[in-house]
Amino acid sequence: MDKNYTIEVVCLFCDAALKVEEGKEYQSGDMIECSECGESNDYDSVLDIAEEKGVELAKNELEKELKSTFKNLFK
Repeated sequence: MDKNYTIEVVCLFCDAALKVEEGKEYQSGDMIECSECGESNDYDSVLDIAEEKGVELAKNELEKELKSTFKNLFK
């Protein structure tokens, strides 16, 4: 199960994908301005939400794989 996924970091206010300046690195406590709505998003908060989405995606994929494997095992 070697799959790669891309999780977009989205604005906490309008759900638009956050775009960052080329080459700019962010650190804990930084604010990222949304290019769509102009709101400032806390770096840590948007990363936490992206991480939660990634974990949920991986969990669902694993569950699907296990169901498929066990279904075929007991036929």
